Amino acid sequence: MNTPPGIPVVKEKNGMSCLAIGGIGCLVIVVILFLGGGAVVFKFMPQLKEFASESKKDPAKAAAMLMLKMNPDIQIMTTDDAKREVTFKVKSSGDTVTMNFDDIQKGKMKMTNSKGEEVSIDASDAGKGGIVMKGPQGQTVIGGGAAATSPPSWVVVYPGLASEQGGMKSEQDDNVTGMVRGSTKDPVTKVKTQLEASLKAAGYTTETNLITAGDGSVTGSITATKADGKTSATYLITTEDGKTVIMTQYEGPKS
Repeated sequence: MNTPPGIPVVKEKNGMSCLAIGGIGCLVIVVILFLGGGAVVFKFMPQLKEFASESKKDPAKAAAMLMLKMNPDIQIMTTDDAKREVTFKVKSSGDTVTMNFDDIQKGKMKMTNSKGEEVSIDASDAGKGGIVMKGPQGQTVIGGGAAATSPPSWVVVYPGLASEQGGMKSEQDDNVTGMVRGSTKDPVTKVKTQLEASLKAAGYTTETNLITAGDGSVTGSITATKADGKTSATYLITTEDGKTVIMTQYEGPKS
């Protein structure tokens, strides 16, 4: 997806986008800078001072401009306060992108490049629907509830697996990749036998590599591939707190 780099959107637990709460979003950025060391903070001190002043007048614009100025791959071209927009150039790709300040306050961004292609980032419902990024080639969903990143039907899922938040699903043209995580109280031996049998029945060839440590914990993987060379899934298996955790990474056709 042609998503300009360096433009994060962060969700707060109360459902608002981080940047919608005045300078809190940029406070996160400042913390990151401090974690990077004094030299990094010193490098961006002019931008931080400018943000502190401008955020009192226009927090949405100040936050957007700070994020852009902190990215060395971004060259700011023009700003239009009447339209509430900033136009910048992504040096590495040559794309010219326009972004609206007020979208940030809603947890949303829409950007249009010089080709007329639109890229959108929507974090307004990140807790349930995930952070959704859409571009010319398709969309990517990060996080949210289990339904937001549910895998396609050809991905074999262990029966009764309790899905967890924090997955990812990217649909680009005719291809889909993703990752989901879940856990079960079933022991690893049962998980291994069941998964291998289900994958074989679904037409996959499997390769299993599991290692048991001295403390009884297990880690390893089951790799599954189909003869078409386009469809695959890897099941990373570990034991945590008496549960078997399965992280499934997959790649294949959208349908």
